[in-house]
Amino acid sequence: MKAELISVGTELLLGEIVDTNAAYMSQRLAEIGVDVHFRHTVGDNLDRIVSVLELALSRSDAVLISGGLGPTQDDLTRESIAQATGRPLVSDPDAVTHLREYFARRGFMPTQNNLKQATVPEGGRLLDNTCGTAPGLFVEHEGKLIFAIPGPPSEMREMMHLQVLPITAERLGTDLRPVFTRVLRFSDIGESTLTAEIAEIIDNQTDPTVAPYAKPGEVTLRIATKAESEAKAAQRLNEIERALREQVGSFIYGVDDETMEVAAGKALREKHATVAVAESCTGGLVASRITDVSGSSEYMLGGVVAYANEIKQRLLGVPPEVLAEHGAVSEETARAMAAGVRKLLGADYGVATTGIAGPTGGTAEKPVGLVYIAVADAGGVVVTELNWPGTREQFKQRVSQTALNMLRKRVLGIEVQRR
Repeated sequence: MKAELISVGTELLLGEIVDTNAAYMSQRLAEIGVDVHFRHTVGDNLDRIVSVLELALSRSDAVLISGGLGPTQDDLTRESIAQATGRPLVSDPDAVTHLREYFARRGFMPTQNNLKQATVPEGGRLLDNTCGTAPGLFVEHEGKLIFAIPGPPSEMREMMHLQVLPITAERLGTDLRPVFTRVLRFSDIGESTLTAEIAEIIDNQTDPTVAPYAKPGEVTLRIATKAESEAKAAQRLNEIERALREQVGSFIYGVDDETMEVAAGKALREKHATVAVAESCTGGLVASRITDVSGSSEYMLGGVVAYANEIKQRLLGVPPEVLAEHGAVSEETARAMAAGVRKLLGADYGVATTGIAGPTGGTAEKPVGLVYIAVADAGGVVVTELNWPGTREQFKQRVSQTALNMLRKRVLGIEVQRR
């Protein structure tokens, strides 16, 4: 089954609201084996909505429309479906009763435009909205499925779960083949290098498919297959994962939801070790990510956000002569910060970050994006110097990812390799 999604609302085109509905609907449809081939965003204009709907119906088996089901004049999804399918809008008596009771419980009388929400294209039916007033619509037209779903995310999700997906799965019948996925997470290797290393696998892929995605500080490979059962899917996914591990297994740090903070915490827990963090340029992001993991109190002792040099000296014991001679952004300062926070909090490992996040503050000798990341333990201190120009947010994310990866590798005794 091929599907198209239509998101209705001028506010979406103006960027006033981010369309999270389309992503959610795509994910849920994929889970039951429906392929979403196109996604559209259209404003509150009858002719444009009808045009997009007619195009979608001409080439897809199912069309899901989100938004435009409210009571106001710019809510035009009902009228658009009626016009595109040539079906007049008719009132649903049960829906009228439901609306009147809904408003009566709140001490109000529904207006005429409220009752508009109880209309449906002839031959279709309304879908119950358990979270709001606007019911959804379901119309089967010339063998095509049309769903109209409310725009508020909570209402959309509930209707997808309780009605849209069950109806769609029923229509699929014996053709129901859900998509099963597995995500392999890579560190210390870039997307271009990774795809070059596994070019033969990617070039020859059929089922499962292999798709790379680059993120700040990591690359992921999503492997996916459609199968009649979880057991068959697991067999196929295991086979392709083995092939990928033979090629680039040394760069894999996690699978599926095992993020870098989870992987670092797992390493600490296995070694019964503790960590403390001293952050300057990341402003507490490393500590925040560590504590995002449930149970991190087993290994996370605490941290210091040492933005000012005075704090670096007074709390972390960074010698003033180091700051005077080498500056706050330097290998020497990073070393002293990591060793200092480890000693201060009595941790097995100390992690430190110091750099220039930008967009201001850079010089010819120390440009924006320069960062030093250090990890200290009983055996000494290791420091990495990197330069990541970009937005302030990108910089902090990349630095925190690398700091956690360095910690993970130090705990596991793995030498850092970069490609």
